[in-house]
Amino acid sequence: MVTGFRSSIQSAQIEKRRATGAVDVIKSEDIAKFPDNNLAESLQRIPGVAISREGGEGRSIAVRGLGPEYTRVRINGMEAVATTGGSDAGGAVNRGRGFDFNVFASELFNSLTVRKTASASVEEGSLGATVDLQAARPLDFRDRFVVAGSARAGYNDLSKSWDPRLAGLVSWQNGSGTLGALFSAAYSTRTIDETGHSTVRWSPTGANGGFNAASTLPGYSIAQINTVPATNGSNWGNLIYHPRIPRYDTWSNDIERLGLTGAVQWKPNDGTEIVIEGLYAKSKTERQENYIEALSFSRTGATGKAQSIIRTGEVDDRNNLVYGVFDDVDARIESRRDEFSTTFYQANTVLKQEITDHFRLNGYVGYSKSTFDSPVQTTVVLDRLNTDGFSWDYRDNDRLPTMNWGFDTANPASWSFINGTSDIRIRQNEVKNDFLSTKLAGEWDVTDGFKLSVGGEYRRFRYDTFESRRFVAETSSGTLTAAQVAALTSPFNGATGDPTRSSYVIPNLQGFIDTLGIYCNCVRNINGQQVDFRVNGRDVAGTNPNATAASNTGNIKEVDKALWFMLDFERELGGITFRGDAGVRYVRTGQTSFGYGLASGAANPITVKRNYDNWLPSINLVAELTSNLQLRFGAAQVITRPGLGALSPGGNLTLQAANQVFNQGNPFLNPTEASNLDVSAEWYFARGSLLAVSLFQKNIGSLSGTQISTLVPFNQLGFPLNLATDQGLAVDVPVTVRRTINGEGGKLKGFEINYQHQLSFLPGILRNLGVLTNYTYVKADLRYPGPGGVGTVIGPLTNLSKHTANGTLFYEDSLLSMRGSVSYRSGYVEAFGGGARDQNNEEGVNGALNVDASIGINITKNITLTVEGNNLTDEPKDQYIDATDRVVLNHRFGRQFYFGARFKF
Repeated sequence: MVTGFRSSIQSAQIEKRRATGAVDVIKSEDIAKFPDNNLAESLQRIPGVAISREGGEGRSIAVRGLGPEYTRVRINGMEAVATTGGSDAGGAVNRGRGFDFNVFASELFNSLTVRKTASASVEEGSLGATVDLQAARPLDFRDRFVVAGSARAGYNDLSKSWDPRLAGLVSWQNGSGTLGALFSAAYSTRTIDETGHSTVRWSPTGANGGFNAASTLPGYSIAQINTVPATNGSNWGNLIYHPRIPRYDTWSNDIERLGLTGAVQWKPNDGTEIVIEGLYAKSKTERQENYIEALSFSRTGATGKAQSIIRTGEVDDRNNLVYGVFDDVDARIESRRDEFSTTFYQANTVLKQEITDHFRLNGYVGYSKSTFDSPVQTTVVLDRLNTDGFSWDYRDNDRLPTMNWGFDTANPASWSFINGTSDIRIRQNEVKNDFLSTKLAGEWDVTDGFKLSVGGEYRRFRYDTFESRRFVAETSSGTLTAAQVAALTSPFNGATGDPTRSSYVIPNLQGFIDTLGIYCNCVRNINGQQVDFRVNGRDVAGTNPNATAASNTGNIKEVDKALWFMLDFERELGGITFRGDAGVRYVRTGQTSFGYGLASGAANPITVKRNYDNWLPSINLVAELTSNLQLRFGAAQVITRPGLGALSPGGNLTLQAANQVFNQGNPFLNPTEASNLDVSAEWYFARGSLLAVSLFQKNIGSLSGTQISTLVPFNQLGFPLNLATDQGLAVDVPVTVRRTINGEGGKLKGFEINYQHQLSFLPGILRNLGVLTNYTYVKADLRYPGPGGVGTVIGPLTNLSKHTANGTLFYEDSLLSMRGSVSYRSGYVEAFGGGARDQNNEEGVNGALNVDASIGINITKNITLTVEGNNLTDEPKDQYIDATDRVVLNHRFGRQFYFGARFKF
């Protein structure tokens, strides 16, 4: 009997082969034995699936070039959204429909299925794929009683940290195998360090008022240096660009995860099945971000960039100021602490009842809730004004430049804390999502080979987001004496980019809390100045209004009512067996969006209600040409509803001396609609082996996720003007306003190749080898608003990687199991054309190649010792801006290793 990894491959292939739609499957052995930190990293083994990483591990997925907002996830048959937080560069708090896979441990599930074509019986909402995560059920096992588990110790070579990872499962069945109960648990901690360089984008030298008139740059006049960017982009190709906030970053993440599943399953006879199952997951993170940075180059006003002098420099052939020496530069230490958690739970009941020999009823009721809570997001800074001799040099390494700070960064006397300049940011965030889902369907065997199914569904989804901030400008924080600065700082060994300096001082957050009382939610006297540390509660627009927090507070309720019918068929014609399904789904969507609009400095509640209807036909056809060769065809009309955060009537404001951005919502966004076509051939040429080729095309009629960026004076946005003046900004300071609009669509097309081969024909021990490889190519050219929203430009779909590939070479016998895996994702854009910022034409992430490996030694039939590793090449995350590939972020996370044992009895 075939067991282990080979068995799981064969089981997944059988499920793929039997399906009427195009699906790919990973069974439990795949998940348990791949060295994956979470479900996203397990899913990336599937053809066409690519992942985005945050904190060194997978967070979200894209399928066939379509990002997380176009992919729907079901847990135990029910749609769900799991939300967590992250760095600003990594997407920050998820306020959309995308699913954050890093909430869950892969050990909680025994089957992952990616459905790439639509059927009328499967809920709408996905352009890319529907991903099914299924936890184990007790009657899945052959044995009446099963106890299984694993214990591993993880080590990261960057953080130098050892962390536990534990998982266990108990399953019981009665003697007749008709009643069973199951419980499983997974617990882990992980300490991840992250270090590297970032720039917070690149900007023209003439932006933000330009450089000081005394600046000199070989080969350029001061007029050329300070050329103002045209709003329509006509002169952008001739401008000189520089990093907005050149800095070195040192981050740490302490993550704790707990997951629990339980199920009771009863099959009293062949015609009845009842399942009650539940899932609980909690992920807690403590995150520390420390930066040493030069801030002047992004600051507006007379004391910002206009005060800084270029003494000399060099511009490369891409118009980048890759080397520069500067005087009158403001330096800063920025220290941020986040504490956040995600709590997810779900309960559902499944009923299958045979009424007659030819008629069956299937019922489903489920509820899930995800709560993201971030009670602490606090940033404290230290400043040093008008430093001379600061320099950067990207000439030898355009991702990790050499920097010269020009002073002793580790001496507290080098730094100051000044009212009106230095920030204390106190923020809290909360995002809640909950689903209620009910389904009822009937199946009628009309004749031999024909089955008619009819069903109805009611789904209610609620989304609620809340933010708390200080009532006043975050630079209204008092002025500290030199002695106080020395007492409230601590030495820190962090990256500086300066070969002569390996440390600097950072604010001691606990000292600021204890000594200055920054969490008092009151007005404090600091050295004779009255400093307001009050923050808003949920009454953001009532008796204690806070317009800034109100712009990022709101809720959405969505009710979906659907009816569908579908015909399943199987018939032999001319010696060829044809099978498949054809049907249509009607769905009515009702949305109620609530948020706050801003006028004359006040937040005004706004409620927008709307409804829309969609008819969604679909067909899947399989032709079994021989016993080992089959062709597939799929066609469907599909939709994806707009992102949740984008539907808010309000928005999200960031107003700082170095960063002015307002992300504005749009409650009138339409769903993205597409017509999908899929054709594939599958050849099962040997046991456990497969060669498949798929061609697919998606004609996208509308694109509700299109972003546009424009510059708008702050005093035209409706916020209180003192938010600008309190930190030395002009009331008409230009703010980058980013809006989501109903954009034009386009055509997405591509192909997949999937090759799996168990090499049992080879001689000797080589017969125990096997190989799994796949490659996906996707191309999509869509129309976007041009620079400043003027005109249109053609570009790729956001989050689309043109090339993705995976390869696994494995060896397995009765004693030894070894695997090495490679995953590649080519670069992709996150914003394009008018959606890109700071007079650039695109923003994105460069390609990455990840290498993982594992070894298992079977000590006995029931116990296996394991050694696993991932990110073995310490692949960095590399974000860029503009087609010229200017670095935005380049971080490394270290290699991760696990040493442990698995058992099963």
